[in-house]
This record gives sequence, C-alpha cells and structure tokens, in this order.
Amino acid sequence: MDATEQKSSWYAIRTFNCQELRLGEFLTEKGKDFFIPMTYAERRNRMGQTKRVLVPVVHNLLFLRKDEPQKHLMRLLTECNLPMNVFRKEGTGEWYEIPDRQMLEFRALCDPDFKDTLFMTSEEADAKPGKLVEVIHGPFAGMTGKLHRVKNSFYFIKTLVGVGVMLRISRWYCRVLDS
Repeated sequence: MDATEQKSSWYAIRTFNCQELRLGEFLTEKGKDFFIPMTYAERRNRMGQTKRVLVPVVHNLLFLRKDEPQKHLMRLLTECNLPMNVFRKEGTGEWYEIPDRQMLEFRALCDPDFKDTLFMTSEEADAKPGKLVEVIHGPFAGMTGKLHRVKNSFYFIKTLVGVGVMLRISRWYCRVLDS
C-alpha cells in the first residue's frame, strides 16, 4: 500500500432494492476500488442441495474509495443510472468521508472466513453494554471498540455507518481504555 492509499478516504453509498452488487459490477467496469461487506450463507438449489455462497451482510450498502475529486466521482455515479444516495454529514450536506484507517479495520472485521461474527445495526450494537477497549494481541491488535460480555464469552464490537460487527475474542487480548 503506497502513501496515497494510506491517506485516502472512503464514501458510504446506500442503494435501493438490493442493487449493491449491480453498483459493484458498474464500479468494477470503471476500475474503481469498492467494498461490500459479505458473509457466507447456506442456499438450496432446485434439487435441494445446500451450497455455501457469499451474500451481502447488509443490503443496499457499498463503500467507494475516494481516488479522485468528489465532483468526478459524482459524475461517475450518475452514469450508473441506479437509485442511490451517498451518506452526507448532518447539517452541511457534504459527503461523509470515512478515513482509510477505519475502513481498513472494518474490512478486517468483515472477513467472511472468521467464525463467530455477528452483524447488526449500529443502534443494536450501541445498545449492548460494554467497556471501551483496545485490542492488544492477535490479528485485530490496535483496534478500539467495545468489549461486550454474554455469559462467559466476550465479544468485540465495532460500528461504522449503520453497521455493527460483533466477533468473539478473548478478554485477555484487550486492554480497557479510560472513558
């Protein structure tokens, strides 16, 4: 990853009628870097056989890397002819920019190969009690989020643009931060 990529940011885009994959195909054709949080789901075919396939975690959500000026990306998105909205800052109407570091963490947490990962709305995630922690060991070292306890299991929770990711983690991998 070069210095430009490290300093870039991302935009969150809401599509309608489950069009995030079609928008992703359009962006692929245009050579744009994007991310759709995906997870594995069991699907049955016509013969009753189950197959494990990747599906969007949250329908209607896609993240687009800001790799050129906003006005160029705005023009590109209008070429797509799919109904969509870019998340905007409250009050100003400016496009909400997500720092690359936050997206890097979010993408790592959304890895579909991790077991014991749950996805929820940010409201559900915020409603769960827990302490602010920093992960100090393992693949998520350096990330901050909330440590939530369910019976004798601990879960690390991180939210971003309406999506909460909750995954099982050892409490010994976390250091409580002062609030």
